[in-house]
Amino acid sequence: MKKPRLELVKKRQEFIKNILLSLIPIALFFLFWQFASAQIPKGVLSSPTRVAQGMYRAFADPKREILKHTLISLKHIGLGFLLAGIAGGVLGFMLGTFFKPLERLFLPFFHICEKLNPFAVVPVFMLLFGIGAKQKVAVVFWACLWPVLFNIQEAAKSVDTNLIKAARTMGAGRLTLFCAVILPFTLPSIFTGFRLAVRVAFFMIVMSELLGAAAGLGWYYMAQVNRYKLDLMYGTILYITLMTIFASYLLGLLEKRFLTWKQKNF
Repeated sequence: MKKPRLELVKKRQEFIKNILLSLIPIALFFLFWQFASAQIPKGVLSSPTRVAQGMYRAFADPKREILKHTLISLKHIGLGFLLAGIAGGVLGFMLGTFFKPLERLFLPFFHICEKLNPFAVVPVFMLLFGIGAKQKVAVVFWACLWPVLFNIQEAAKSVDTNLIKAARTMGAGRLTLFCAVILPFTLPSIFTGFRLAVRVAFFMIVMSELLGAAAGLGWYYMAQVNRYKLDLMYGTILYITLMTIFASYLLGLLEKRFLTWKQKNF
């Protein structure tokens, strides 16, 4: 009984140690920020304490304006990310598995599309869809599609051929082969693509809302810039960054859960 308890205590100590180590660079960042804000002339850089106070007032405001704009941006991100996940998954598996002849035809074109400057793409989508919700979803979809598609395609293409041959000799059809061999093998790459996509999604939605929008976090940020509210300007940037980190963290937790399931069953 003592041995399991000792192992549990060691795990807890290791967990606390890792948290403390991860907090050190964060603390140093805010200390440097506080010091820099005291050295730079006023009206250029707001201190972390002022930013925290400003964001607290923004969230405590009965109108909940920042929360409304957050929900609008998250809705556009969620829909665009979902569509990109579905389309990228279908295309990635098609090009990397049973439809490899299509790879030569479409993959070079997809790579060209991926290399297009995102700043140049947003105005095109504005012309096609206006500045409403459709344009925001389309921008997120476009940005998220490529990391999902290419990661899945490369992983599916590199599945061990011996595993595929063994499954086929046992009478596995395409559906069984996909579910029992290809999908489990590509899970790590799927989540890698998703994590890359979610980071790009937040960047693109803000950029899209900066260029043309009537709501959303990008619009909210520009409103603070126009009002010259430094605390909310820097606070909004930090807020968007924290949401991006949190979304990536959630995907990491989901990945661990699925990979544990994979290890237990395969």
